[in-house]
Amino acid sequence: MQAVQQVEIDGQDFKKALEGAKDRIEQHIDELNELNVFPVPDGDTGINMFMTMRSAVGEVEDSPETSVGKVSKMAARGALLGARGNSGVILSQILRGISKGIGDKEKISPHDWAQALKLGSDEAYRLVVEPAEGTILTVIREVSEAASRMTERKVGFTRVVVSLATQARKTVKKTPELLPVLKQAGVVDAGAKGLMYFFVGVKESVCRKTSSSRSRPGVSPRVS
Repeated sequence: MQAVQQVEIDGQDFKKALEGAKDRIEQHIDELNELNVFPVPDGDTGINMFMTMRSAVGEVEDSPETSVGKVSKMAARGALLGARGNSGVILSQILRGISKGIGDKEKISPHDWAQALKLGSDEAYRLVVEPAEGTILTVIREVSEAASRMTERKVGFTRVVVSLATQARKTVKKTPELLPVLKQAGVVDAGAKGLMYFFVGVKESVCRKTSSSRSRPGVSPRVS
């Protein structure tokens, strides 16, 4: 049986993943704004989530730091300072929980990422007085649960992030069945879909890194 490759990502990889998430959300600002019907139909979920991510990325974009723990702390601080609206505040708490889960690690494994996402989910639920399913909360919880299942299979980062993006899509699709106001409006939840784009952006960044590494002769990929 072929040995399972031990893989990790460092602070610079994590920074690029956050940049990918921010870029993906930015591409869909208008779509997310139009979907925004819960909890208040004020049409600003897209811009709020983007501004929050832009602030998070702004804290780390010029940093040469290679410690993923330090990068995650800086990004979480930026997200907290720049959080806008309900969706932005919840997103900032997810990033805060992720940072707490990563701690002071120089690099993280898929197992570490799963643990960080679990804390991100816990922080988000703790923030909301009356958590409603069919929202951004459901996405982070189900994604964190999927991450835990994936790491039990001892797979690399690429398999994990691809699976998590897929899980996020599946969860978003069922949000109208969990929240009647969405079903009545004929839409999925805006914050949930915004977080889906976050995980799609992370996936694209990690997969791009893997593809680039494999294209160089004699270079073993750091993430797979």
